[in-house]
Amino acid sequence: MKKGYATTIGNFDGLHKGHMALIEKIKTQAKKMDLKTKIITFNPYPFEFFKLEKNRILSELDKNIILSDLKIDHVNAISFNDHFRNTSAEDFFNEYLLQDDVKYLIVGKDFKFGKDRLGDLKLLKTLCDRNEIILEVLEDLEINGSKISSTLIRELLMHNKFQEASKLLGRAYQISGKVIKGKSLGKRISTPTANIDIENKEFCFSGVFLGKTEIKQIGYFCILNFGPKPTFDDYEQSLEVHILDYDGNIYDEALSIEFLCKIRDQIRFNSIDELKNQINEDKIKAEELKKLYE
Repeated sequence: MKKGYATTIGNFDGLHKGHMALIEKIKTQAKKMDLKTKIITFNPYPFEFFKLEKNRILSELDKNIILSDLKIDHVNAISFNDHFRNTSAEDFFNEYLLQDDVKYLIVGKDFKFGKDRLGDLKLLKTLCDRNEIILEVLEDLEINGSKISSTLIRELLMHNKFQEASKLLGRAYQISGKVIKGKSLGKRISTPTANIDIENKEFCFSGVFLGKTEIKQIGYFCILNFGPKPTFDDYEQSLEVHILDYDGNIYDEALSIEFLCKIRDQIRFNSIDELKNQINEDKIKAEELKKLYE
């Protein structure tokens, strides 16, 4: 007999503790009601499609890894495009909930859906009642009197408060990606770097950081250049990693990079030699800072 779904909907950028509470709810209800679990999310996110003044927390790879570890039966990553943006609230409900046999739905208090976000909780409740779908609205989760939200985590990351952000995430903040061929800039600056594929996504902060990664179950500290490279007139966000005390070949492997603390802002240098001098200073500072995390 075909099973229906216990479902939740959202961007889930960050997959923080509030998101995890929604996911735990659908897993619990799925067991109670003999249902499968489903998450409905978006790629790109609506704020990326509309080019709003905010950027992502999590890479798609990290998001997929975390969801896979949670053993969700089905993840529907809807392509947010011109066609989808014009889907009415009722059509969204019919296509993605009713036709997909959703029996239980849980959303957050600020949930909106459909074209121009015209669908609200009142309409959702009416549609769910009409179609015998159980609807639950999760109260906000708070920590130290503040609502746990992607907005708050973005703010913490922009102010380099990685430990505080990690508390809201429920895990260390990191970005994962495959090591890909870059523009060989490392050779020009005499510092080998691993270029991490972040799928041309824009993240909510940038700079030069001390980080940590693991290669073949051995931990290494690293210097992270995260953001544009203005000295080379390259303004796309990228993640380049100089791994300290390591000289092996990791091309084509996937790395997870944990962010520990900021070393400096991204700045434009007048010459390659000036940049090289700054990189040497970054290495000295990284050696000092890493003592705090050993």
